[in-house]
Amino acid sequence: MFALRGVPVLRVVRASSSSSSSSSSKPANRKERRKMEREMTTTNTVEKSEMIVSSENDEKEEETMMNATTMVSNNNNNNNNNNNVNFKLQKPKKRKVNKETYNDVVEKRRRESQEEKARTMNEASTSSSSLVIPSRDDVVASCTSTSTLILMLGLGARFVVPKLAEMNPLTLGLIKDGVDWKHACLASALAVGVTAGRVAFMSASEDFRKETNDSNKQVLTNLEFSDVLFCAAYPALAEEMLFRGALMPALGGGAVGVLVAGTVFGALHISGERKVSFAVWAATVGILYGATCEYLADGDLFVPICGHALANIYSALLWRASESERGFEYK
Repeated sequence: MFALRGVPVLRVVRASSSSSSSSSSKPANRKERRKMEREMTTTNTVEKSEMIVSSENDEKEEETMMNATTMVSNNNNNNNNNNNVNFKLQKPKKRKVNKETYNDVVEKRRRESQEEKARTMNEASTSSSSLVIPSRDDVVASCTSTSTLILMLGLGARFVVPKLAEMNPLTLGLIKDGVDWKHACLASALAVGVTAGRVAFMSASEDFRKETNDSNKQVLTNLEFSDVLFCAAYPALAEEMLFRGALMPALGGGAVGVLVAGTVFGALHISGERKVSFAVWAATVGILYGATCEYLADGDLFVPICGHALANIYSALLWRASESERGFEYK
C-alpha cells in the first residue's frame, strides 16, 4: 500500500516539474506566442530603421562637408580669377606733377619766415624770462659809478707814479696838435677788426654767443640811443686808462706788460652772465689793444681808447639791429 501510493506521487511531481519548465521556455498558448513574435519583429524593425537613419545622417553630413569644401575652393578660385582680371584691367596711374606758381613760392617763403620769426621770439622770451632786466636808470647809474671808480684808479696811478706817465704819455691829437690821421685810422681799423672778430667768434662758439646776447640784453634793452653811446664810450675810456695807461707800464711794458695787462683785463670781465668764454674773448681783445698801443701807436693811449669805444658802439648797434629784425623794437 505504501509503495503504490508513492508511485503516483512521483509522477505528479515529475509532471509538475516538467510543466513548469516547459512554461518558462515556451508560452502556454498560441496567443502568447503570436504576441511575442510580434514584439520581436517590432524591435527588430525599430533597430533596423535606427541603423538606416544613422547611416543616412552620416551620409548627409559627409555630403554637406564635401559641398562646403567644394564651395570654398570654388570661391577662392573665383577670387583669384577676379584679382587676375582686375590686375590685368587696371591702368597705370599717372604721376601728378606739382606745379608751383610764383605766388605759391612767395607765400610759402613768407609763411616760413613768419614761423621762424615767431619761433625765435618764443625762444628769446623763454630765455629772457630767467634774466633780470634792470631799468634804464639802474644801468646808467651802475655804468657811471663803476667807470668813474676805474678811471680814478688809472689816473691816480699815473699821478702817483710819474714814470708811468713818462713811459706811456696820454696824447689827444684832436685837441692839442690837430688830428693825427695815422692814429685815427689805426683806431678805426682796430674797432672794425675787433667787431669782425666778435661776430666770427659768436658764430663759432655757442657759449660766447649766448653769454654776449644775455649780457647785451641786460644792459641795452631799456637804454635809449644816447645812453648806448655813453655806456659804450665811458667804460672804454676808464678801462684803457687803468689797464693800458697804468698797469701795462707798471709791469715794464713790452710783451710781458701787454700779456699780463690783457689777461687781468679779461679775468675781470667774468661777472653775471659773462662766463669763461667771454673772459677769453676779453683777454684776447685786451692783448690786442695793448699790442697796438705799445708797438703801433708809439704809446699813444688815444688809439686803444677810441678803438675800444668804437668797438663797443658797433657791437651794441649790431645787436640792436639783429633784435629789431627778430621783431623787437628799441628806442
